Amino acid sequence: MKLIQGVLAVLMVAALPVVSPAKEAQTLDELVRQYDSSRCKECHPEIYGQWEQSLHAKPMLGPIGRTLATFQGYVNSRDTELKKSREVAPTTKEFLKPCVECHLPQMMDASDKVADEIAKAIVDGNEEVLNKLQITCIVCHNRNAIIRKFRDGNPQPGVIYGPKHVGPHGDAVFTAAAKSEMLRDPVFCAQCHQGPNVQHYDEPMWCTSTFDSHQQFYVPMGGTESCQECHMKKEGGHRFPPNYQDPAQTSKRLQEWIDLNLTTIGYRMKPDAKNFIPMVVINSEVVSRIGHRFPDGCPSPNRVTLDFKVRTKDGKELFADTKTYMPQHKLGYDDNTMVYAANRKLTLMRDTSLQPFVPKKETIEVKLPDGVEEAVVEATLTFRQLPGIPEAEFPIHKVTREVSLKR
Repeated sequence: MKLIQGVLAVLMVAALPVVSPAKEAQTLDELVRQYDSSRCKECHPEIYGQWEQSLHAKPMLGPIGRTLATFQGYVNSRDTELKKSREVAPTTKEFLKPCVECHLPQMMDASDKVADEIAKAIVDGNEEVLNKLQITCIVCHNRNAIIRKFRDGNPQPGVIYGPKHVGPHGDAVFTAAAKSEMLRDPVFCAQCHQGPNVQHYDEPMWCTSTFDSHQQFYVPMGGTESCQECHMKKEGGHRFPPNYQDPAQTSKRLQEWIDLNLTTIGYRMKPDAKNFIPMVVINSEVVSRIGHRFPDGCPSPNRVTLDFKVRTKDGKELFADTKTYMPQHKLGYDDNTMVYAANRKLTLMRDTSLQPFVPKKETIEVKLPDGVEEAVVEATLTFRQLPGIPEAEFPIHKVTREVSLKR
């Protein structure tokens, strides 16, 4: 029976006419309706519930509104930093293209008037409008489902694509299901999660380079798992964790995938024949098993920090230092200055981020004051998506060691 259904489905898809891109949506409501997937919830409540908690459901806002702030900075800089943009990209649709091809790809199926409405909603911070603009089921399982179009053709209207099911699909609009093997492959995610988008863009953007890092570092180091295996199969499904909106879940995942090892030595160093210097030596090792560099992506300031503190037994601070692990970008001109924001980052000037399987080792020597023979060493590893914003800082590990020169 399944074989017959599969054959029928293939015939159904093959019989559909090859179509040109859909007619441009003339209003914002029309665009929202075209890509509305709320009816998917009827048959797929669990998956839909997961997606509702994902950042794909709020691509114009992002965690704690950070994506919106980045969008606002980009749009508001059109007549200042990006003053040539009206000459190169006269329409708002052209201007927004480097951003929305990932954050809202269906906007490219809309009119210039709709693009103007979206830009206004961005500038005004109109969350009522922006909450309607989502990476829905239809975007991934129809519009963007076929990557190798010269081989496989355009996605067909009325067809939902997935990695497994072939046959009739119980929906009034998408009546058939067809297989697209690419939905299993990391390259499917790379349609958005790679960067910078230098080629064929009037203004490059660098939001994320996780795919590039996965392919060029994780895989050569012996990694075998795909984006889908780590961000869907293991936990979360269509929630695509971590989404940085759930501090406990985010910290838990980071604790599982990043290790912190700490050893300490207390001793008296003899610099000459007469004197002794009481010392504490701290050796740390941070190892990430994440399938790409971490941290990565926007917001630009995101970083992992390793904070060291040395205190006396009664709590008096003797020493503090911080090591910062992050990709550091420049604008691409010769100013050699680190920059933030997706539309400013062009090349890496320095990269201290955690690379898959490569230990980050630190050795710190601390001189103890005269009379101090015992100390407490504390090392704290934290992911700071937005440094200084408590709800955007996620503890990973905290390790404490006692050191004594009395033994």
